[in-house]
Amino acid sequence: MRHGTGLPFWAGLLKRTSYNYAREVGDGLDSSVVTAPIQWIQRAMPEATLTVRRRKADGSHEELPGHKMLELIDRPNAYYGDLTLWAGTLLSYLFDGNGYWVKVRNGVGRPVELWYVPHWTMEPKPSRDGSVFLSHYTYSPGGGVPPIDLSPDDVVHFRHGIDPRNPRKGLSPLAGTLREIFMDLESSNFVASLLRNMGVPGVVISPKAGGTVAPEDVAATKAWFNQAFTGDRRGGALVMGAPTDVSPYGFNPQQMNMSESRDVAEERICACLGIPAAVVGFGAGLQTSKVGATMGELVKLAWRNGMLPVLRVLADELDRSLLPDFGEATGLKCHFDTSEVLALQDELDKAATRWNTMVQGGWVEIAEAREAMGLDVDDSHRIYLRPAMALETPAGGAPQPQPAPKEPEPKEQKARASRSAIRTGAAYLDTLRRQEGPLQKTLERRLKGFFGDLGKAAKDAALPLLEIQDLSPKSGKEEEQKSDDLLVAQILDQLGIEAHRTTFAKIYEAQYLETARKVSEAAELAGISGSLPDPVARAVAGAGGRRSGLVDLSAQTRKALFDAIAEGRAEGEGAPQLAARIADYVEGGPYKEVSTRARIIARTETKYAQNISTIERARAANVEQFIVFDGRLGPDRSDPDHIARNGSIVSAAEASQMAADEHPNGTLSFAPYFADEED
Repeated sequence: MRHGTGLPFWAGLLKRTSYNYAREVGDGLDSSVVTAPIQWIQRAMPEATLTVRRRKADGSHEELPGHKMLELIDRPNAYYGDLTLWAGTLLSYLFDGNGYWVKVRNGVGRPVELWYVPHWTMEPKPSRDGSVFLSHYTYSPGGGVPPIDLSPDDVVHFRHGIDPRNPRKGLSPLAGTLREIFMDLESSNFVASLLRNMGVPGVVISPKAGGTVAPEDVAATKAWFNQAFTGDRRGGALVMGAPTDVSPYGFNPQQMNMSESRDVAEERICACLGIPAAVVGFGAGLQTSKVGATMGELVKLAWRNGMLPVLRVLADELDRSLLPDFGEATGLKCHFDTSEVLALQDELDKAATRWNTMVQGGWVEIAEAREAMGLDVDDSHRIYLRPAMALETPAGGAPQPQPAPKEPEPKEQKARASRSAIRTGAAYLDTLRRQEGPLQKTLERRLKGFFGDLGKAAKDAALPLLEIQDLSPKSGKEEEQKSDDLLVAQILDQLGIEAHRTTFAKIYEAQYLETARKVSEAAELAGISGSLPDPVARAVAGAGGRRSGLVDLSAQTRKALFDAIAEGRAEGEGAPQLAARIADYVEGGPYKEVSTRARIIARTETKYAQNISTIERARAANVEQFIVFDGRLGPDRSDPDHIARNGSIVSAAEASQMAADEHPNGTLSFAPYFADEED
């Protein structure tokens, strides 16, 4: 970390003291308190992928994976690759605030090699008369090689902001922590010196009352004592033949405890780099992870505050200093793709939820949401989803008066199936009813297992957090609410609800697919082949996956956690009892009992799966009309409208909508319809 003058980058700083800390610290490369957080950043950076994107006319982005600049950075020269290149660059950038690459060009002026050069070997210079802010870089490789002047076009200079003392350079993030670095180094040196130099005897044996002993007696006594009371003979009885003082002697290890001063250095240096100390493994930060923040949250914070700002600076400088060397760069931007970064997956899930809410609320176009999530966009996505019955109101004005309600028009009389068609459809439905019970039991069993596993996972996630929480009732509602909010957020984070949501969707898809197979077997009664075409299987399984989203696992689990914590705290339960309560509440969900929850969902979804499988299988056989069967519970227990539509003929689209609108305990069913002579 040296200037071109040979002095460390922080030379001239710390004017409030006459002691030269910069000279004592040197380049800082032998300080673990500095290198540890920087190495964490070096190890984390490869999780992000450098890309080049082109912004298209419609506002979407197109990636250019084969761009020549990316190929060069991937293999910058014959001696090391991109990971080594970035590691050196980050070292200089975070140490000194300046990282440098030197370009080597071919005969036509295009860069063919990139070389990292240490920051102390490069110095940006103005013109001699000062008229040009940056006229060249002076590169001093050392080893007897004279300094070389390089054109700014041949240097990629990554700056950390601007150093007010030299606006041509960046400001070191660690410049303000020089005393802390020195303090940590001196603490290490102090303890090492004590252990190395302060070798002391275990005991002191001296004659009583100031007597003197001949040298040969001293040597004999020392040899006898070492032989009799060291090694395996330790702990034996000591008997002296004359009045003698035997005094223990040693050094108190507490005098070597420098933890507090070293914690200060760890905290401040990590703070300057935007990395929580616990992520690096420093003892100062591990205390934080014990009192609220989980390690997962701290790693996210390290990416948001430490890694992402650095990546944006690096990408911006590549846009300016390297990308134009490979042709027209208008509309092109460098970008670090972090979609595969494990620590940021929850952030992506939350972003997807936010965009989904905005799309469903009609605030933004579908295209905007897809672009934000990195998906392809075309003109078909440039639409808003808004409720058809939403009332338009001018800003600051009263709602527009609604038109007077019209007299209800007589309902369209649906065509009705003949008696022979109804008999054929009824035989088909009888087969479905025989299949319905076993299918429902299978799904019910799978759901009970899933919700039971979810409750156990919630218990396992909650117990360690509960054991370090104060579970006593709080003094005020606001304080108690804040405590519960934090605890529930931590449990959900440890639980990883998104992974469970994926498992839940797979259960639905598998059940819907099995239902589709059974429905295809029954379809032969309606004159349709009993095979299950692949497009039908995919459509039905996809419908199951979408239906699983109607069960809001996140909201139901969050509410169960809040209810369990509030009631358990009121009962004065300890951590194990409260964790067991959480397991029961989470697996039972809104129905309190897991068996009830599984039974209601299984009954509803089995009926819907049969209906949607009937519609999709028939449509694949070019059947576009269906007979409606409803009102089977009789006039006393069925809705009049349901009885009225029984036996009517509807289109495939109408049947799909009716199935989606059916309430959980509905009795609606469909059978394929073929016109006959009686019709």
